[in-house]
Amino acid sequence: MVYRVAIEANIAIAQLPSTVNSLVQVVEIHQINHEATQHNFEGIVTELREIRGLRTESQPILKHLFGRQEDGES
Repeated sequence: MVYRVAIEANIAIAQLPSTVNSLVQVVEIHQINHEATQHNFEGIVTELREIRGLRTESQPILKHLFGRQEDGES
């Protein structure tokens, strides 16, 4: 029984480098995916800021146009 446990322990220890390498590969893949997601997120945030800026710039024009239209309809 003790001999069997020792053999199983030795097998598990022998498999550790392979297991660690597999885990490192998984982490590397997730890191690449995370970086791509972060890049996409930053691009979306930049686009939203641009849209918000355009909206802010166009707001006075829209108020002027619609205000004028409302005055003409009265």
